[in-house]
Amino acid sequence: MPPSAMTPRMAPKSTGSVFSLSLYMFFALMVVVFSSMSRTFLTFSNIYGTILNGAPLVLITCAINFALLAGTLDLSVAAVGYASGCVCGIMLRNLQSPLWMAICAGLGVATVVGLINSLLIVKLKMNAFLTTLGMMLAIRGVGKIVTQDRTILMGKVLADIRHMKIGSLGGFPVLLFVVAAVVLVSQLVLSFTRFGRHVVAVGCDERAARNLGIDVPRVRTLALVTTSFICGIGGVVWVITLGSVITRGLNGYEFLAIAAAVLGGTSLFGGRGAFFPGALIGALILLFIADGLTIVGVSPYTMPFVRGAILFAAMYVDSLRVRFT
Repeated sequence: MPPSAMTPRMAPKSTGSVFSLSLYMFFALMVVVFSSMSRTFLTFSNIYGTILNGAPLVLITCAINFALLAGTLDLSVAAVGYASGCVCGIMLRNLQSPLWMAICAGLGVATVVGLINSLLIVKLKMNAFLTTLGMMLAIRGVGKIVTQDRTILMGKVLADIRHMKIGSLGGFPVLLFVVAAVVLVSQLVLSFTRFGRHVVAVGCDERAARNLGIDVPRVRTLALVTTSFICGIGGVVWVITLGSVITRGLNGYEFLAIAAAVLGGTSLFGGRGAFFPGALIGALILLFIADGLTIVGVSPYTMPFVRGAILFAAMYVDSLRVRFT
């Protein structure tokens, strides 16, 4: 086939590897710059604290990655995580429920929201952007009603859980183990299962996927439910790491997660991306940029501007990636 007949997805991958390499170079440059400006940036305590506190963002990034790979969008991811965290926290604090029951309830809420989203988007053919935007606003509103727009302090209920470690793994923190497990399992599912291959096929070309006999509605439904389920895990981890339920919890994380996923190589047009190292690296870049700016004394009021600039840059890089790969 002559080069002129190649479609963007059939083009040589050398340019794509350049984009991937530039991501790692940017990450390394960021570490060098912030390390030269502050001695505390590369300390173990700072790295550990940044990753632990940023665990919800990593999980929500992995969650939205499933939706993006399948060629759809879910703007309710952060709100779903917030709802799951609220349910888990309220059951622990007010109902004195066992931990396992509170976690299952939080994950159950997330799964139900994912089913509702998939019903509206896949079955009723509603616009994914507007549907999940409406779901996001609705969940936030319900959260304010349930919490009465007040912060719920968990006290010592979650303090021990936050610092739990796995002795057989050399004292590896339980929460970080959960994050690592979600990222690795997601990548394994994407790379080595029929569902993962079907997600990529549907995201690349829905019509071609149908011609190959792939059940597109089923694949998109499973992708949206999986997205919400992982958000539920992120919400539970958020409550445990924070030790409280706040009314503006995870606010804006849906856009940060999209930016992190795109920075990691996931295409907004579907069919291209990875969880490890792609989405993980993208999330870590956002986390350590925010941490580095805080350490060097940059005003917190400039943080939204920086995040907005990163989001615009991620969109531009994605457009270049689609054009040249």
